[in-house]
Amino acid sequence: MPDHPVLPLLAGGAARDEAWWRQAAAFYPAPPDAIVNLEHGYFGAMAAPVQAAFEQAVRYVNAQLSPFVRGEFTHMRVDLLRQRLAALIHAEPHEILLTRSGTESMQVLITQYHGLAPGDTVLWSNLDYPATRTAMRWLAQRRGVTSTQVTLRLPISDDEIIARYAAAMRQAVKPKLLLLSQVTPANGQQLPVRALIALAREHRIDVVLDSAHALGQVAVDVRAMDVDFAGFNLHKWLGAPPGLGFVYIRAAQLHKIEPHFGDDDYPLDDIRSRLHMGMPPISAILAAPAALDFHERLGGTPAKTARLAWLRNYWVSRVAQLPGVRLLSPQDAVHGTALVAFAVDGMSARQLQQALLQRFEVFTVQRNIGDTDIVRATVAVTTTTAELDRLVAALTELSRETNA
Repeated sequence: MPDHPVLPLLAGGAARDEAWWRQAAAFYPAPPDAIVNLEHGYFGAMAAPVQAAFEQAVRYVNAQLSPFVRGEFTHMRVDLLRQRLAALIHAEPHEILLTRSGTESMQVLITQYHGLAPGDTVLWSNLDYPATRTAMRWLAQRRGVTSTQVTLRLPISDDEIIARYAAAMRQAVKPKLLLLSQVTPANGQQLPVRALIALAREHRIDVVLDSAHALGQVAVDVRAMDVDFAGFNLHKWLGAPPGLGFVYIRAAQLHKIEPHFGDDDYPLDDIRSRLHMGMPPISAILAAPAALDFHERLGGTPAKTARLAWLRNYWVSRVAQLPGVRLLSPQDAVHGTALVAFAVDGMSARQLQQALLQRFEVFTVQRNIGDTDIVRATVAVTTTTAELDRLVAALTELSRETNA
């Protein structure tokens, strides 16, 4: 594939520059003709340079075997990636722990959190990722704590979010731990993280932050947000190979996360003692720098934020007033992201997801928000307006049918 230059993004114009983004899209696999994929929230495609680096890494490791893995890989390549990830989130390299996914990252932080005793309360919301909700409930079984859900109804404003969390903190008996999602996976809403963390500190509550859908899509600065613990993956908005994530633990708070099964490969003051990975995702680790390089070539997070906001507004603004179509995400991209949840009156989430797929060949996903399900559509930076026109046409037709 020709390595033609990627043009710099210019404020106010490039986000909607379809010619520029077609050039960027040429680095990615061509999508199938039949189905419009609007479920880019699961994982993102690797750009050609990333896929090439990944394939080369597989071949190289398969040839070099243990002498490389126990030598240069362990003692140099891993540390180089930790340095780049630390710079990406404004942390220090010794505060970074590589994992195999965002889910594993959050499980390390939740299940190994040390400061819990019977009678304490842990808090989480119905908009958090299902696996993290399960982990927070698991604490009740293993630690004897009270595991309490903060119920957030959609759509919801920042003021109401803060009010609901504040009430839950006040009402909880001995609250100790709070799970927050920087970007909620169900509807893509950006939570007012700084305000919520400040509120939690007033109540002496530790916060574990799920930034799986934030990294690469919106700004992540653990220092500015005053974050102590956070979990990430690299396969969603950074386009690295699947099977790679990382944990951030502020160095001064490392003692609050227990070593993994009493691991003694590293000293207790080394974050790497918090997960014994066994065989690491070697090829994914080796290819990750290529993903970070390509992310920067596209203009980094600011460019992706602008492009994704323009694309989601392109279709959301056109369906917002359709009779019977309910948007369950913020209508403004300042509070929303590429992930948008919606419903159609008279249709279950399953019926809506299947109608979009079977009748209109638009692929979306059904997601759970506690006591109900919704449908989520997620754009990528390479999504075209023609693909979004298909979604708009489909929802227009379903609106007409359900309101006939």
